Amino acid sequence: MAKVVLIGYGKMLYSLIEGIEASEHKIVGIFRNDRIKYSKIELFFKDIFNPSWDFTIIKSKKLYDIKAKSVNSEKFLKEIKKLNPDLIIVGSWAEKFKSEILNTIPCINFHPALLPKNRGPNPYFWSIYLNQKVTGLTVHFMNEFFDKGDIIMQEAITIDENETGESLKEKTTRLAKVMVKEFLDLYVKKQIQPIKQQEEFASYEPQLSEKEVIIDLNKSKDDVKRHLRALYPWAVPYVKVLRRYIKIEKYEFIELDEKHKNRKNYEVIENNSNFFVLKGSDFLIKLYK
Repeated sequence: MAKVVLIGYGKMLYSLIEGIEASEHKIVGIFRNDRIKYSKIELFFKDIFNPSWDFTIIKSKKLYDIKAKSVNSEKFLKEIKKLNPDLIIVGSWAEKFKSEILNTIPCINFHPALLPKNRGPNPYFWSIYLNQKVTGLTVHFMNEFFDKGDIIMQEAITIDENETGESLKEKTTRLAKVMVKEFLDLYVKKQIQPIKQQEEFASYEPQLSEKEVIIDLNKSKDDVKRHLRALYPWAVPYVKVLRRYIKIEKYEFIELDEKHKNRKNYEVIENNSNFFVLKGSDFLIKLYK
């Protein structure tokens, strides 16, 4: 049996909890994102009056809630030494682990992509936006660089033609629930055979910026649709019309007819109290107000 400390948040954390609980292995502590997101006093009141989903799950399952401000803090290292786990498993985390923790205990990351492709934050968005047909989940050792450690195991996931960021994350976290048990079984049997990542195939995509939330109507209808699907639910998309940024909340694509074929891109075709219609490269798009 392996004793595990989990670090993470959201659906990936919950899937890892479920996967470990369905196995013979044991969770001895969880470090949640709330700890680094809020001050001590803010978190105290939040846990009472507006608890996060993560905290609700931890409390309902009576799991140990590690109290520290960072994975790189002295307090966290003391907690690890006290709990004496066999390894740390990470599912969704922004901090880069420093050598003090990496040299103390094996740290394993569940990265939602087929490394070395799509390193970095939010590969759910990037794999759809970049029109990739396949992504996956990679279990790998962590080192001092983001997503560059030796690969332990991988599973592929097909990206459907109507995939959204949300649906892709759902697929990936379901897979994590299965893979965490498989990984831990191999780990306790000492059957892990990690392989080096091939740098010539590596790619890194950054966190979403203002550039990624602006929809370009000069692109094809397929590209615009894919961009909108990739952004959901991570960010609200916008389109820039006449120096104004207009939020896209509800929309509908309309076939481009001969009447409007030669109109300029971004031209307002129709505007009333409920919606307006804009010209795109090979489509019209109705944006509801």
